[in-house]
Amino acid sequence: MSLPNELLHSIFEYLAYIPNLPDSPSKSQFKCASPELLALSVTNWRLRRICLHFLFANIKIRHIKDARRLEDSSLVLFEKFTKYVTFDLLLLPLLTVLRLLAISHFFSRSEEGDRILCPILPCMKRLEWVELRFCSARSVLLEAILAQPSVSTVLVEQLPDASLRDNLSKVVHEGTSIPTVFSPNLERCLDQGMRLVRLEVLDPGLLNEDFGQRHFAGLEELKLSMRRYPVSFSWLSALSSTHSSLKEVWLIDDNRQYFRRHTPIFISSFIEESQRQDLSKNYIIKRVGLCRGTGQCSQDWYVMSLTIFTTFASTSLVEILTLVSTSFPKLETLTLDLDSHKATYDVDDLAAVLARCSSLRVLYLHNVFKRLRFGNRCLPTVCRANSTSTLDRLAARAASGLSTFTSRVAKEVLSLDTFYIYDMGYEYEKYGCGKRWYLVGWLHVLNGNRDVDGTVRCKNGTGHSGVRLGTKMISRGFGMESHES
Repeated sequence: MSLPNELLHSIFEYLAYIPNLPDSPSKSQFKCASPELLALSVTNWRLRRICLHFLFANIKIRHIKDARRLEDSSLVLFEKFTKYVTFDLLLLPLLTVLRLLAISHFFSRSEEGDRILCPILPCMKRLEWVELRFCSARSVLLEAILAQPSVSTVLVEQLPDASLRDNLSKVVHEGTSIPTVFSPNLERCLDQGMRLVRLEVLDPGLLNEDFGQRHFAGLEELKLSMRRYPVSFSWLSALSSTHSSLKEVWLIDDNRQYFRRHTPIFISSFIEESQRQDLSKNYIIKRVGLCRGTGQCSQDWYVMSLTIFTTFASTSLVEILTLVSTSFPKLETLTLDLDSHKATYDVDDLAAVLARCSSLRVLYLHNVFKRLRFGNRCLPTVCRANSTSTLDRLAARAASGLSTFTSRVAKEVLSLDTFYIYDMGYEYEKYGCGKRWYLVGWLHVLNGNRDVDGTVRCKNGTGHSGVRLGTKMISRGFGMESHES
């Protein structure tokens, strides 16, 4: 390979990691190495040396055995390999490329694990980000992490113990909930410099005008778990004015109780028009994501994410999507769950109506395959080599159809970047019984040709992983021999 190392480094950086979920509830920065990076890392020594900068940039300590392995690697590196000019390429990255360290709880052995990790931390000269989610009883380890000059951020889920008197300006609290928000310990941590990036409210009915006057340093996201009772948003204006960092507000109704009874101002025009068109009984809204308009003091909140679950016997998907596109012109993320849907639709018709969502970037498709019609199209054949499994054949047929559909949508919706596929079916589709198959995975729009590529994992009814299907190959009409994962 004649390309210079600098160019190879940029190429590897592009494909090094599996993309994080666009709407992941976590602020975690941990990245898993992609299969492509793992394959390149064993090609030859030159490529491996470049890959190591990405393979070992993120390390997760899941249990006490991982901590011991890290300790052993560090001791071997210092006591043995410093005698030689050439370092072992498997151990060298510990000092030179580690930037993110995620530390799990260790359950009943956390003290032992913490004793192992504390002396190792000074060896990690480039460590920038640490995730220590369960930190309330780990003050010694937290203090050791905060003392590292290179560390800029420590992500936690629990509040640090009240006995900790350190400067907490490096600490980012991922999320707390009412009534924790009124606790003296939270006030103390905020006074010591901690930032609170997400606030989860389990009962929004507790929020009042006084809440709008509170200040939470670093607040970026507010999640409200909606219940059956009406919620006033009179506090939002004051909270927005004093929190320039607050960019997202989520209204979550997974129990399907709130939006069927109440209409927040943010979606009132959509609800009113759907009632006028007699569409309101054909769908249920489960989640609404609000984004803030430009300008630090902007009070202009608009819908940027929507999750819709169509009701049983619904036949109005095109009409619903048309109304969604006109009501929410800045919509970036749309989730469609058609599990209870009745009608089927031509793929061109659905692609055309989705094209009206001109700002859409992420499309979640749940249980969509059985609602699609492909007309006279000849779907590409995708099957397992020598497979006689009915589940495999059904899953392969669904993967082929979904590949055709997503490829069609990608060419119509020019703003779209990503699809998420979750689909399932039964061994005996006609009767809705027997073993189940599942298709789960992420697809991405790659280039100016709007090609769609990604990996969809098939799981059979016994819960074992089945085939992996590369959708770019499927969309081009090639059969693909699968392998067990």
